[in-house]
Amino acid sequence: MADVRGTGAQGEPPAEAPENGRWSLTVASRTTRAHGRRTVAWLLDAAVAEFGAYGYHGASMARIAKRAGTAHGTVYLHFADKDDLLHAALTDVLADLDPALLAVPALRPGDGGLRELCDWLAGVCSRFQTHGAVLQAVNEAMSAGDHTKAGADGLHSLSRSLAALGDRIRATGASEIDPQIAALAIYAVIEGSNRALFRGQLLVSQDQLAVCLAEFIQRSIFGADPAAVAP
Repeated sequence: MADVRGTGAQGEPPAEAPENGRWSLTVASRTTRAHGRRTVAWLLDAAVAEFGAYGYHGASMARIAKRAGTAHGTVYLHFADKDDLLHAALTDVLADLDPALLAVPALRPGDGGLRELCDWLAGVCSRFQTHGAVLQAVNEAMSAGDHTKAGADGLHSLSRSLAALGDRIRATGASEIDPQIAALAIYAVIEGSNRALFRGQLLVSQDQLAVCLAEFIQRSIFGADPAAVAP
């Protein structure tokens, strides 16, 4: 199996230090030694590949160690079990994803409102695709009813996102729409369509998906022809 670790010239570690990379929060919290930081980053990269290939329940700690090019026992020096590893990865994923989700713009009819939604969704979709393997593993753990730390963090993230969406929907004054139910439906479409795109089940580009989602949200709130009521 190919080694997932990136290397620079003459086998040196990657130019980007682990503490400055995609796993900066987890690396900083798990170890202070330079070698340990590299190992933690390699293990997290390997875990993403393993979750993407086998899902949460099919993932193996032994295979993760092998992917990272380290001994099986080394994994347990840094992570208690598979849930702890997924929880650690999700910490850095949510640090990137949550701010994008919570930056939902004010919902407005017309072309201006549509452009703002498209811009927001472009960033959201980009992050869903970047972190698809981790988010898919978390969804698998949650849907199976497992009481995992990653699942608990996923639910907290969902609650924050639904609250932000609900506030924006409520601010439109659309009295015939229940903001909480609408927020849940909109989030489900965003998350579900991005999951399908990540799996290769949805044959559109990421940009096309963002546009379609923006149109769906705007029409859901303002009706079939939102431009007609634009100021």
